[in-house]
Parts: sequence; C-alpha cells; structure tokens
Amino acid sequence: MIKLDHLMYAVPDLELGMQQIHELTGIKPDMGGSHPGLGTRNALLSFSADQYLEIIAPDPEQDLAGTTGELLVRNPNSGLRAWAVASDDLAAIRDMATQQSVAAREIVDMARTTPDGMALAWKLLFLHGSHWPFFIDWQGSPHPALTAPQGCQLLDFVVTTPDPRQYAALLAALDLQVEVKAGTFGFNAKLDTPNGVVELPSWFH
Repeated sequence: MIKLDHLMYAVPDLELGMQQIHELTGIKPDMGGSHPGLGTRNALLSFSADQYLEIIAPDPEQDLAGTTGELLVRNPNSGLRAWAVASDDLAAIRDMATQQSVAAREIVDMARTTPDGMALAWKLLFLHGSHWPFFIDWQGSPHPALTAPQGCQLLDFVVTTPDPRQYAALLAALDLQVEVKAGTFGFNAKLDTPNGVVELPSWFH
C-alpha cells in the first residue's frame, strides 16, 4: 500500500490559517494537536477516509529555536509546503529511493495527542532534499481523515520542479499517480468544496 496520504498547508499562525481555509472552502478545519520538539501544531480537514489537508503552523507553547516552527513563523507565506505518502513498509521505500539515486534519512518515531485525549503514534521517513514527498506509516493508529471535518475532495495535485525527470522516475517506481511538470519548484492542488472548485497555492513563492 503506497498512496498520497495528506497535503501540508503551512501558515505563520494557525488560527488565521484555519480561518483562511474556512473562507476558501466553506469547511472549518478542526484542531489537531502539537508536535513536541518540532515547534509545530496543526488543524485538519478531510478529503476522504484516508486523505486529508493538514494546516501546520508554529506552536507558541514550544521553544521554536531551530525547529520547523521557527521556519514557519519567519515566513509570511501561506501555501502547500510538503506532501506525505502512506506506506506500511518504510524500509522498502528507503531501499527503492536509494535505487533511484535519492538518499534517505533515518526512520523516526512521531506522536501527538488529539484534543479529546487520543494518543496517535506513527513513523516518518524523509528523503534528502526538501522537494521530495515524505513517507508515513500510521502503524495502526486511527487515520486522522476519519475524524476531520468532511465536505472537500482532492481533485488534482501537481508538482513542479526544475528536474521533472528524476522526480517522475521516483514516483513511477513507487507507482504513485501524481503529475510532475517542469518549472519553478512548488506544489498546486485543486479541491472540490462547498464553495466550488478552489485552488491551493504553493508556499514556495
């Protein structure tokens, strides 16, 4: 099982980001939780039973020095910053990336607690370079899309990159059906929402 799991929509302030997505789509995201040590917290909006939008922002309750939260608070942009692929075999993903001449990092353990007290635990695999997708194994934790607000559907997701050949080759090896185009690096998504078809821009602008 390898498939697009979620899109990460980065904002400098979570409440404002939630309001922005609410106004754009007509659906109000729910608070998710904090990511200890990363300096971030999130809110969620479901696309389906196993896909969702994650609005991610700095967590003011954490020390942000040297964290992803610090990076986000320093950047006023709002937009798609990353995307995640679900897999139940991250070691195999790492081997496949190596075969495609893409270096992988170590698999790391992650966890957060939902506002209603549910503990979620998962594993992540990152590839070297910020433009690649990252990979997630939920390890039996309830998928966040199941309880996130519904009403939106992901219609299209496109990656643009100066090196589309290598990017497309890795996605083909993973059998991921995501469009890759040549251009300035970034992401773009189209959603079917109660407000009609809307577009999520790239954070990289």
